[in-house]
Amino acid sequence: MENDMMETEESFSFSESTTETLKSFILAVVHNAVDEDDKPDLDHLVNELEAYFGRMPALYRSGIIWLLRALEASPLMMGHRRRFSRLGREDQSKVLSGFENSGNYLQRASSLMLKTSVLIVYLSEPAIERALGYDHNCLLPKEEGG
Repeated sequence: MENDMMETEESFSFSESTTETLKSFILAVVHNAVDEDDKPDLDHLVNELEAYFGRMPALYRSGIIWLLRALEASPLMMGHRRRFSRLGREDQSKVLSGFENSGNYLQRASSLMLKTSVLIVYLSEPAIERALGYDHNCLLPKEEGG
């Protein structure tokens, strides 16, 4: 059985199956919607998310793993015949919409947490910052900026 969390004291990384789920989630949530030629590489984004989650306590990292596992299996419980990463983009969007509009607070909160984490990493990529018009000019020294 594949280990979902390969970790030493210095590093944290997702398993191959969790990485595929995360890549599908990134594509469904933001990557395909961005109309920019210089999009960040998916492998790079997964590495950045690993670093982001790797700074969290082990309990939180385990929770992220379980959320991604639940996301991967959720379409099977919603009447689809494939797991999340094997669905088409339209069906993935429907599954995510189901989480976002669920009457269950835990499903809504889990979806929001995963989306927020992905967006934090995605929007901090230099190519995306440039596309948004952010050029770091707002980071003036106190003497200049007040």
